[in-house]
Amino acid sequence: MEPEYWDKNPFKAIAKAFPLGFHFKPTTINKTRTFYEFILIDSNSVSIKHFKDPNDLSLNTHSTIQILKVMQPRQFGPNLHEIKKISLPFDPRGYTYWDYMDAWTKVFWHQNNKYKHSWLIYFKTNTIYNFPNWFLQWWDFLGPILEIYPEQVQRGFAQFNKMFNSRESRIFVDLKYFSSFALSWIFSWQYRYSKTENNKQFPSL
Repeated sequence: MEPEYWDKNPFKAIAKAFPLGFHFKPTTINKTRTFYEFILIDSNSVSIKHFKDPNDLSLNTHSTIQILKVMQPRQFGPNLHEIKKISLPFDPRGYTYWDYMDAWTKVFWHQNNKYKHSWLIYFKTNTIYNFPNWFLQWWDFLGPILEIYPEQVQRGFAQFNKMFNSRESRIFVDLKYFSSFALSWIFSWQYRYSKTENNKQFPSL
C-alpha cells in the first residue's frame, strides 16, 4: 500500500485505488471485468450464470462457470496481437489472444457489495481438452487444492494417480483428473493485508 491509499479497512482502501467495479489493475479503463467475461463467452470457451439475491436483484450471490474449451494460440491465428471482433456492440470492439489469456483470470475478480461472492467452476462432461501451456499456470493458481477434496474424490484421485503416466504428459495429474471426470470446485476470495516486519511499514494488499 502507498500512504495515500492506506486505510485500516482494506475494503475502503481499494475504493481509493481502483475505479468502481474494478478489482484488478485498470491498465485500460474500457477493458472491464465484463469485457473479459464476454471474451470467454463469445469465444465459446465458457458458459457463465450469475445468481441474484431474491431480496436484492442488484446483488450477485454466486456464479457458475462451465469450462467448454481453452483456445490454443494456433486456433486464434498466426498473429496473437490480431484483433478478433466481438459479436455484439462493445467497447473495445475486439480482443487479442493476450486479452483472451488475461480473461481467464480477470473474469474471476467479480465481487458483490457485501464481499461474499463465490464461483462454482466445473468442466463439461464427455469433452477432451487440449490445454495450452499457459493454462497450467492458471490451474496452479485457480484450481482446487487437495485439502478440499471429499473422501470419495480423494480415493478416486489416488487410483487415477497410480495409472497416470506423468512422464508422458505435460498436463498436471489433478488437472487431467478434474477435466476427465467433470469435477467441480468452489473459488472465492477476499481482500486482506499481509503482515509487516514493523509498524512503520505499509502492508501489501
